Amino acid sequence: MEETLRDLEQVMAAHRRALAESRNARAMPAAPPPLALLDARSSPGDARQLLLRRLADDVERVSGIEITGLMEAKLARVLASVDVAELERWTARLHLLPGDDPEWLSLIESLTVHETFFHRDRSQLALLAALLPEAIAAARSEGRFRLRLWSAGCATGEEAYTLAILSLLALRAAGYAEDMPDGGLVCRPPWQVDVLGTDISRLVLAQARGAVYSTEGLSAFRELPPELQRFFPVLPRTGEAAESETRGVSPAIRRHVRFAQFNLVAGVPPEAGFDVVLCRNVLIYLTAAARIEVQQLFRRALRAGGHLLLGPTDALAEPEAYDARWGSGAIAYRLKPGDA
Repeated sequence: MEETLRDLEQVMAAHRRALAESRNARAMPAAPPPLALLDARSSPGDARQLLLRRLADDVERVSGIEITGLMEAKLARVLASVDVAELERWTARLHLLPGDDPEWLSLIESLTVHETFFHRDRSQLALLAALLPEAIAAARSEGRFRLRLWSAGCATGEEAYTLAILSLLALRAAGYAEDMPDGGLVCRPPWQVDVLGTDISRLVLAQARGAVYSTEGLSAFRELPPELQRFFPVLPRTGEAAESETRGVSPAIRRHVRFAQFNLVAGVPPEAGFDVVLCRNVLIYLTAAARIEVQQLFRRALRAGGHLLLGPTDALAEPEAYDARWGSGAIAYRLKPGDA
């Protein structure tokens, strides 16, 4: 909680600087009538609560993130030192900005959770590994010779790189990829693996693209099977990181993975035609309406026969569009041909 509060304090400081710069450059835009929350009859306490609710509603509108009572309390603590008039100007400013504006992204980044690690949820990954031969056979029969996977809400990238490794191993088992002398894997032409990782946070995407992870403490490698360690060579200890060991993702894996900033409530998927869409530990933070909206977006992103994999507590919003595929302690959903 304290880390979140510090992040929010930094966000508020950035907003104050932006407000000051805007006043120097031009007059601040007038707030629309729905945001005129203050009048002579309002007490400061009542006005502050209305403004915080307005802010919470806008966060939910822009990002789909559900602002719980606990999160509202955090916002109230951070913004307690901001006078009501300034708070009204700030919420009015945010209300007028598009959802991809840096001010919105800074606020949303301070509210989101980015905990992940390599090879997370082994039972689900084992099920996916069992389904990939089917995806490979379908791609071959259609002359596509490519596997496309989307890690939605990829955080710092571990999940996206895991998907690339699983895909390459499946292609090797099918005879369409081979081991390299340096321990990597390479596809045999014309086969390709294309993994897209997206997240709303620009900060975590920067780390994902860097593909360097510490091995200290509760690290990103804590569940990594020993046989997969060859894809993460130990890096030389230099500079500030000289005292801790780090591993990097092998170039043989990185070349198959790309990252992009994307808001899951954008309405339109970043791309379409995916064989697999994987989204875990994201929907639980969204409002009920946003969860349905995002799953509809996933359906539009999948190709016919593609598989959707969700978190263990995520309820499927459109069960009639999918066939359930069960594994040991895991489930995947195969999109029916007529629902792509």
